[in-house]
Amino acid sequence: MNDIERTVRQFHESWDLRDPERGVAVIAEDCRFEDVARGEAQTGPDGYRMDYHRWRAAFPDGEVKVVNVITGADGWAVVEFLNRGTQTGPLHSSLGVFPPSGRKMEVRYCSVMRVQDGKVVEGRDYYDSASIARQQGLVA
Repeated sequence: MNDIERTVRQFHESWDLRDPERGVAVIAEDCRFEDVARGEAQTGPDGYRMDYHRWRAAFPDGEVKVVNVITGADGWAVVEFLNRGTQTGPLHSSLGVFPPSGRKMEVRYCSVMRVQDGKVVEGRDYYDSASIARQQGLVA
């Protein structure tokens, strides 16, 4: 495993360890991470913490399972992972607040991330938000 893969795995695996500070440790102060589906961006460690706690409150049993990591010599990595959990808390987002549904969801994600000097300096998450909405009973 190379240093780029080690960094992006630490970022994602901090979810299963329920240790947001482990993820924060590999985020650059000026990192801009965009959730493309929601049109939201988090900046730096505080943005990561906010996003972590928002999702953890909505999906306390949430898991992130890394499936595949592809890295390039230029610092870029693509991380394919599964995000799953049961929504037992409210989910706050730029699209509104979604009350607890009590339903399970499992969605495939892809993160595109750039690592420099052992820190994530930028990234984007891509996923099928309609799949989450269907699984949560928000759309038919």
